Amino acid sequence: MKIRAKLHGLMSGAALGLIVTAGVTAPTAVAAQSAGPGDITVPAMAMDRALDMIGRQSGENVNFDPDAVKGLKSQPVRNARSAKQAIERAIKGSGLSVVPAVQGGLVVVNDIVVTARRDEAETSVLVRQATTSDRNGLGLRNQPRNTQVITAKTIEEQQALNITDILRNAGGVSALGNSPNSGASYTIRGFAASGLVNGLTSSSQYGVSAGADQPVANIERVEVLKGPDALLAGFGNLGGNINVVTKKPSAEERLAVSFDTGSFGLVRGVIDANNAITADNKLSARVIASAQTMDHNYGGYTGDKNWLFAPTLRYKDRLTDIVVGASINEGTSGIGAYTLFDNKTRQIIDRDPSVPIYAANQGIKIDTKRFYFDATRQIVSGVELVVRGLHDQTLLTTRAANTGYSRAGVLVADTQGSQQDGSANSLDAFLRIKTHIGDGLKASFNVGYNYSDGSAAQRSGLVYNRAVLSSLAATAPLTVIPWSPFGKVQIQTTGKQEGVYGQALIEFWKIKILGGVRKNWFNTTSQTFFAGPSAVLSQNKDGVSPSGGIIFDATDTLSIFANYARGETATFTAAKDGSILPNVITNNKEAGVKVDLFGKRATINASYFDIQQDNIILRNPADPTDLFPGPGQRGRGIDLNIAGQLLPGWAVLASFTRTKYALLSTNALQTVVANQPRDAYSVYSTYRTRIAEGVSGGVSGGLYGRSSSYANLLGQYVVPASRQIDTNAFLSVSGFDFNIGIRNIFNRRNYGSTSIFTYVPVSEPRGVRFSISKRLF
Repeated sequence: MKIRAKLHGLMSGAALGLIVTAGVTAPTAVAAQSAGPGDITVPAMAMDRALDMIGRQSGENVNFDPDAVKGLKSQPVRNARSAKQAIERAIKGSGLSVVPAVQGGLVVVNDIVVTARRDEAETSVLVRQATTSDRNGLGLRNQPRNTQVITAKTIEEQQALNITDILRNAGGVSALGNSPNSGASYTIRGFAASGLVNGLTSSSQYGVSAGADQPVANIERVEVLKGPDALLAGFGNLGGNINVVTKKPSAEERLAVSFDTGSFGLVRGVIDANNAITADNKLSARVIASAQTMDHNYGGYTGDKNWLFAPTLRYKDRLTDIVVGASINEGTSGIGAYTLFDNKTRQIIDRDPSVPIYAANQGIKIDTKRFYFDATRQIVSGVELVVRGLHDQTLLTTRAANTGYSRAGVLVADTQGSQQDGSANSLDAFLRIKTHIGDGLKASFNVGYNYSDGSAAQRSGLVYNRAVLSSLAATAPLTVIPWSPFGKVQIQTTGKQEGVYGQALIEFWKIKILGGVRKNWFNTTSQTFFAGPSAVLSQNKDGVSPSGGIIFDATDTLSIFANYARGETATFTAAKDGSILPNVITNNKEAGVKVDLFGKRATINASYFDIQQDNIILRNPADPTDLFPGPGQRGRGIDLNIAGQLLPGWAVLASFTRTKYALLSTNALQTVVANQPRDAYSVYSTYRTRIAEGVSGGVSGGLYGRSSSYANLLGQYVVPASRQIDTNAFLSVSGFDFNIGIRNIFNRRNYGSTSIFTYVPVSEPRGVRFSISKRLF
């Protein structure tokens, strides 16, 4: 009997999956003539009959799984204005929910059965669901801002190996791989972003330069949040943020393995195991493990070696959804290939990028232990409590030479090494209240408390050495550096942020209005140990960050939106009179449109933005001790992206950003905005089709590029434009999925954007990657 019951459950789940995907099922007839607005009235009755009657009265295609509604009784419905509103009233308190079908109409499903499916980001290039970056539960399509999402499906198809690979799909983002000084870093719309994990602050916010470090095997999606998001993250991140969302368990019984190999001795394996662990499917678990090794990277430096272990538990029923997980990983990466500008000709030194500069054993090691939870509980109908937490420990060790020019103009390499040991704790808790104010007005409110703290301890190697480089040519002899052990802590910093916030969402007619404000308190302490411990310097600041937005649904497929957000970064620098200078402020304004295409299988976001920074620290040229606030930087531009399925089998993910950057205050040391190309674009397109019975295949192509950019603050050095074309071929047969890709197929020499002329990243040459994956069950 147990086996039979399990089989029945699996069959019901499979049937429901077909219902949601195809948007067609049996027991609903639609009347030829639908009711007018406000005319849908259905008394309490058996749920299946009520849903059928709503479909008849509204003329809407209403679908449901008979097993999900069996034995349930509906709530009475009076004068509902739409089929969706009528269904919501009929199923209230039943454990059912209503979702749009892909090909039109509505589908009623059981909340518990929904856990049998993986998140849409793992199976599609288009994401519509609400995310950790929004506290109102709005889907991305309904948020009044331009947010770009890069899904696990895209990451897998593109064979991305790190966060820098992933972010080349993102418009307005300038990403920099491992440099001689730090791990991955990136800017959004011209301002540095430290990165979030599941919507929470990690140790990168508190001085550890590791970016949003997270192995790709455990990434469900990467959300590129454009504009200041102080309501979410507090101080800092003035141009936007990168939110890495980790994968979650579901009730789907699934064990998948994959293997990758490729150029430079790449070998990588991933195991992904997932299943319900209780008979009622309420408790599920997932374990993801990966390991990777390379002989060397494309710059000839230390090959990437890393491993990951990520277990996660999830409890989900009609009222509760709790995820508890961990991510433990250790990775070593060689510094990226790079070159320099000649300080006399101001031209890039053309050299063989596959040969290391000075020494091959230069690399960066990042060890991370991350523990997190995310809990949502419905207290009463329309009221939810959401609590999220994160503990993060990161050890970043850099063993690399700083190459540049001495004061005499001689090319030198300084070796010492550095280490950053940091930790962070984050907590975010809020109440979300949803209510109807009459038939035509809906309101949602959330009020909450946000806390984070972090610390970073910095050490340097005990031995400092400067070597004169005779040449950067490929024939120059290489040195094996005997790296120095690290000394005691030289600088210790800590920080703490607390914030209280409130948001309101009002929906009426075709309009959604969103407004919010956050009051933030920030504390920082620092202590140096160069000549014995200094006194502990403790400083405090506070600030207010308002934000607002509006979205107007002009038609069922076209929406117009606008938003405003104020970002703030604490400043503790003293003016000449001893007073503390005001916080750095940005004001971000954006307006645009969102368009659904091809039966809502694809979405276009297009916007114009204007972001301005004020209160940067300026110095009086006549008196270096006289510091004062002034206008800083401005960026204005257009941001366009599209994601989804254009035709059956044909999917596209594309972005284009054009930004005009300008400094609002210039001086003898700074006249331009460095490291920011005017144009950045990417187009990734796939086509898949059935080839024969049980055999399918396809191809993909990707174009990634950017315009030229300045490599120093005076505009004396210019990095040329770059573009790269990748291609992949896919084949699925007998349960195996094969993917062979060629990256930089035309083997172009591309240089990455940079802010210093003594470090110019060189992008990867032509390379091959081959992946094979198999779902065992």
